[in-house]
Amino acid sequence: MNFDTKGWEQELDRFERETIPKATIAALNRTAAVGRLAVQDEMEAKLDRVTPFAKRGVAYEQASSSNLSAAVSIAGKSWAKNSTPPANFLTPQFFGGHRNLKSFERQLISAGHMDKGYYAVPARDCPLDQYGNVRVALIVRILADLQIAERTAGYNRKRTAASTKRNARYKNARFFVPERGSHLHPGVWQRNPMDNSIKPMLLFVRMRSYGRVINFHETIQRVAEERFARYFAEEVGKRSR
Repeated sequence: MNFDTKGWEQELDRFERETIPKATIAALNRTAAVGRLAVQDEMEAKLDRVTPFAKRGVAYEQASSSNLSAAVSIAGKSWAKNSTPPANFLTPQFFGGHRNLKSFERQLISAGHMDKGYYAVPARDCPLDQYGNVRVALIVRILADLQIAERTAGYNRKRTAASTKRNARYKNARFFVPERGSHLHPGVWQRNPMDNSIKPMLLFVRMRSYGRVINFHETIQRVAEERFARYFAEEVGKRSR
């Protein structure tokens, strides 16, 4: 018996050249997308009032015909103007270690108000936004009262003689850093110009190492083991009909 296998061989060759790579790319991208969502779900469950910006900081790189790999990663660059790159504040949560200084903390150090090796954390009476962060408007006011010149866009308002004259409440600086050796805890304090009372807004505390909160690698690995083979079979099936 003789069989002409040329057509079958051609179909098999097409399957190997076209179907398998395309199915692999689609399955990888589907798996990475689900892995990203799984990490974001863990953030919602384990972090206090996680912001949408922080969740968007978990990204994934898609596979392509020239690169048969997909990856879930933490964005190292910020896509929003004047914002901190997500990797700066997510890395300690995902892997442990020290967090990077925030922009206004670097400015406080550069201006000589805070020593290196310290963080500026909100005091009890410091107003916070819905996500538990110090409001940007408050940071701007603090840097203005401390006469910190423009260094970073977004935190660039400096108190001037003209602005002080326009607003009598500026005559008594609303925010100040106590002199070294003061009985007040190092930090940024607010003075009420009405009765001259004071209260802390930001406290300077020594840097500490954070423990890992999010199981980043384990979560991605679990999703890959659970989903990729199934997605690959589904994608092959779509292209074999």
